[in-house]
Amino acid sequence: MQNNLLSLKNFPLDAFDGLINLKELYVDEFILCCYAGKAAAAGTVKCHSPKDEFSSCFDLMKNGGVQVCVWILGLTSLLGNLIVILMRVVTKEDNNVQSVLLTNLAISDLLMGIYLLIIAIKDVQWQGEYFLHDFRWRSGVPCALTGVLSMISSEVSVLMLTVLTTDRLICIVFPFKVTRMNRSVAYAIVGGVWVFGTMLAVIPTLGLEYFYDKKRSVGFYGKSAVCLPLQLSAERMAGWEYAVGIFIGLNFVSFVYILVAYIVMFITVRNTSNKVRSTNLKRESQMARRMFFIVLTDFLCWMPVILIGLLSVLGKFHDPEKQAYIWIAVFVLPVNSSINPILYTFSTPDARRKVGRMKNLLLSFIPRKLRRSKVENG
Repeated sequence: MQNNLLSLKNFPLDAFDGLINLKELYVDEFILCCYAGKAAAAGTVKCHSPKDEFSSCFDLMKNGGVQVCVWILGLTSLLGNLIVILMRVVTKEDNNVQSVLLTNLAISDLLMGIYLLIIAIKDVQWQGEYFLHDFRWRSGVPCALTGVLSMISSEVSVLMLTVLTTDRLICIVFPFKVTRMNRSVAYAIVGGVWVFGTMLAVIPTLGLEYFYDKKRSVGFYGKSAVCLPLQLSAERMAGWEYAVGIFIGLNFVSFVYILVAYIVMFITVRNTSNKVRSTNLKRESQMARRMFFIVLTDFLCWMPVILIGLLSVLGKFHDPEKQAYIWIAVFVLPVNSSINPILYTFSTPDARRKVGRMKNLLLSFIPRKLRRSKVENG
């Protein structure tokens, strides 16, 4: 019996060519088993390697359910947020500040749809031969840019929700003590959020040694085939502290602030007597209630990430098959990007009226078209 311990680091991937007598092989990357199986006689090599949570020799995403979810969430996020952006650009609203913030939230969610579709397209493109592209993909610029896109989307979305919550808090709790945000201030804050979110995502790509995994020869975003640097295992990869600081620390602080702010808002509305409650406060309260459902869905999506991340760092989370990582990365985390367009646009009375008018026009147009066609055909 022949035993070997091989690593992907500095290893020529054609080294298995001609090894037809190899019986047993131990490697630390599953991709090497794929090459060994192709180079040696079929069925003659028993290869041992750590399992990859996402990929197989043939597919970037080996789980069929994951493949379907990525396509569904990617398309719904892309199309839903495009419709939202177009509706908000075309139609004017009374609350310009709210419109600016919600439009930018939709843009950040749109980026998540683009990220998911890139992963889905690469999976289809390399179907049946993924192992030939794995190392080049994870160590290359396209994967890094795809990861940057996902991180910008997730962080700008969280920060934008924080700004939206602050705007509601000022309008309801401090309407006379704090100056309300105007359109110019909103643009400045939105610009700052995009700059900050982009900076957080781009820093790991600047060639700093801290973010480079020497053992696997990949950068911060190349830790997995989906180019998402979540820290959801006890394994300490390069730059794990940075990932924990952002995805767990920053986001946890943001959502705790949002939770406390909404509690304060609801207490304020409840304690305000109906006799003195102004029309303006009622309107702001209704808007806050609609915003609450957006925040709630994002909270429910992010809290599993935060809690599992904390447990993983502390070594208290047992997930040998890494199923939690898979579903959080491709379903739990992106799902709010698909749901948000429904919640913050299609749930409003004005939007429902517009959708209803469009539906009625469509339903009346089709029968007229059919009747005209029958008349013409005679």
